[in-house]
Amino acid sequence: MNTLHFKYAVEVERCGSITQAAENLYMAQPNLSKSIKELEDTLGFQIFARTSRGVVPTARGREFLVYARGILNQLQAMEALSQRHDDATQRFSLSMPRAGYIADCFSALVDSLDKGSPMDIRVREASALHTINDVADGQFQLGIFRTESKDAGYYLNYLREKSLQYEPVWEYDALLLLSQEHPLAAHDRIEPENLTPYTQIIYGDLAVPYLPASDALRADEPPSSRIQVYGRLEQLDLLSRLPDTYMWASPETPTALRRFSLVMRKCFNAGMRYQDILIYPTSYQLSALDRRFISLLSSAMAPAKYLPLSLGCSSR
Repeated sequence: MNTLHFKYAVEVERCGSITQAAENLYMAQPNLSKSIKELEDTLGFQIFARTSRGVVPTARGREFLVYARGILNQLQAMEALSQRHDDATQRFSLSMPRAGYIADCFSALVDSLDKGSPMDIRVREASALHTINDVADGQFQLGIFRTESKDAGYYLNYLREKSLQYEPVWEYDALLLLSQEHPLAAHDRIEPENLTPYTQIIYGDLAVPYLPASDALRADEPPSSRIQVYGRLEQLDLLSRLPDTYMWASPETPTALRRFSLVMRKCFNAGMRYQDILIYPTSYQLSALDRRFISLLSSAMAPAKYLPLSLGCSSR
């Protein structure tokens, strides 16, 4: 079998569209369709089924894609091993949520690097599903994604399918992020019902693996109007400009709070509990830089209640 076809199939699954996958792979759509058909003929079963929403893996296709990603990750690990003994380049890659404490740890890691040696450092902010696919497809070695604790089980099943190791970084109760001018900013006690008159700003990508999008919006939240925003800076800017808005968030950095004239407040009886989860391929051995970054995360969370990292936890 041609392992290049494995890469094509994994990209089609990631995109949910042959047209988009072909664009990402810089190849013509008919050529990609032909390659997928040749792979399916070789395997003797259909990998993808066409639906009104694009292409989705069949039951046997999902099983095949688990093995395909594993093989591609193993090949990538072998290539990295062949370069490691004579390559002094400092390498680190991370796909992450929009979180101030993670950004601070990344900055601290970069600041600790040997500036006299070459470096290849990559980081990007992404939604949970994009982060998982970034790591599963080998684009990034480490990922951290955020989920409500109640939805964690959906993600963990998805991670097993993607052959990814995982371990919780931090579990916490979400806080309210408000403008200093918000009517609730000066309140000593805020209850969920106090939020009803105000507009909630939420992250634009609510998709959870195997969970319908309609279910991703909390049914037990107080009724409110919502603004979906994808960018973290845009979220903070809107909170600052529109004093009648609020957002659920992890503890924000003092620098960001000052910059956007925001405050953080506890909401009693809200039941908004979240987890940040670290992931990496099962075939990947954590590098010294990876471990240094994880140590920085642990130090950053020391004053808070978080789930400690074991630096070697396997998917379970």
